[in-house]
Amino acid sequence: QSSHRIKVIIVVSLLVGWILVTKLSGADNFFKPDMEVKVLGLVCPSCAVGLKNSFKRHPKVLGLKMNTKTQLLSLDFKEGKEGAIYYIKNKEVIQMIEKSGYEVESIKRLNNKKPNRYNKP
Repeated sequence: QSSHRIKVIIVVSLLVGWILVTKLSGADNFFKPDMEVKVLGLVCPSCAVGLKNSFKRHPKVLGLKMNTKTQLLSLDFKEGKEGAIYYIKNKEVIQMIEKSGYEVESIKRLNNKKPNRYNKP
């Protein structure tokens, strides 16, 4: 009977551990934005549905997040075999956002390339 309890405890522990790992390592933890766009007027999540749908349909977009508090649209793009990021051109991003009824304040590319030189302090 004690070996049966031990087996049950092990199975329950594994199940709880699996659930925790699944929750903690959700897709949000793997989202790595390649571009941040400051969108003026992006203050309501339900109002931005058109904007979200527009970018989700784009073939280069892998994922996106919108933060209405900071008015930021974060975009994650597909990558090539060599690790090159398939960015959408700024002009196209601006057109897509304006077509959805918003205005672009700024566009920031978030590449992880290190500078090839360092400025002295």
